[in-house]
Amino acid sequence: MGAKGIRIEEPGDVREGLTEALAYKDGPVVVDVVVDPLALVLPSHVPFHTIKGYTLSVAKQVSSGRMDAVIKTIERNVGLV
Repeated sequence: MGAKGIRIEEPGDVREGLTEALAYKDGPVVVDVVVDPLALVLPSHVPFHTIKGYTLSVAKQVSSGRMDAVIKTIERNVGLV
């Protein structure tokens, strides 16, 4: 299809990968960035309905026996906050 592909797998490679993509002048570029599927996205302001929905989601996971998934999510995200 003629597009250049750049894959970024490590956080330390983001700057280099995006610089390469923006510098490419011979056609389109597809940047594939690998992210942690359990990483939470934290906006600067969290509305109440979002907090309520997240709390409900966690409660449903716990009540359905998926406490391991809740713990895994917490462990992966504590270091990001």
